[in-house]
Amino acid sequence: MPVINDLSLTISPYTSLYNSLVPDAIISANETTSEGRNQIVLDFNGGNGLFGRDFGTVFQWPTNLGIILYAWQPSLIPQPEGVFGRATDWIDGGTSLDKFIQGIRIEADTFGHAKTFQLQSSDDLSLHPLLEAPATFNGQSIKSFSCAPFVAHSVRVVSTDGVEWRVWSTDIVFQPFPSACLNWQTELTSLGGVGWQHVRQMNIPHISTADLTLVLSFDQWPTQTRTITNSGGLQTKTRVTLPANKFKLMGLQLSSTQPFRLFQEDVELKVKDWGSMGAYRIIKPFGGKASLGAEV
Repeated sequence: MPVINDLSLTISPYTSLYNSLVPDAIISANETTSEGRNQIVLDFNGGNGLFGRDFGTVFQWPTNLGIILYAWQPSLIPQPEGVFGRATDWIDGGTSLDKFIQGIRIEADTFGHAKTFQLQSSDDLSLHPLLEAPATFNGQSIKSFSCAPFVAHSVRVVSTDGVEWRVWSTDIVFQPFPSACLNWQTELTSLGGVGWQHVRQMNIPHISTADLTLVLSFDQWPTQTRTITNSGGLQTKTRVTLPANKFKLMGLQLSSTQPFRLFQEDVELKVKDWGSMGAYRIIKPFGGKASLGAEV
């Protein structure tokens, strides 16, 4: 209980609804005088602060000294509460698109104890172990965790080991991944060329479980349709040789009876201006975004 001698003032701070008196050993008191008033500041744990769900203070002084208490105000920084098995909120990494999840960075404190936790997918509620867990956080700190990659729109951190921890932040590590759709279709376009053109070949990267139908529409040529064998759920790249064609505008459609993923970065449509002796240009006209890389 700090005593301010010049005021004969005793200050007794408590937590836990006045059931836990803050020990004198972790309190330092400083006093300043400004405009005829005394300002007293109590610091806890050498400036590191005091964690608690509530805070109250008892002030005591002799009533015959004429001391007036104008105000008291705790200086607070909101902190996460200690939890045991509560899951975090769903984390989407700032975008609602599909993601190739590779891991997560977590800012937490496990009070020096080993904590086991894993990721849960929002798409099918499947669980994905983190390779570096169990993990011990000694005070508020940040650690990175990797996992066998999986695709999801968002994830959350779940735990059932009964070990208490506090979590400040969770940042998933991911790369963009194409959405699973039934139909990918462009408008008619010149594909960046001038005048008459023709296309010769396509390489179509996809993940599919049912055969795909490729439809090429032209402004001045009959529509062409090709069937592409499904990939059996694996990521593959299928070459398609196209019959003769001539156009100024062209549109593409790729569809299936089951949702499939189409990777724009790896799509190759070989196009050339009519009569040109140069090389074919490579166009990537449709598909979802994907990216190479791994940060964990």
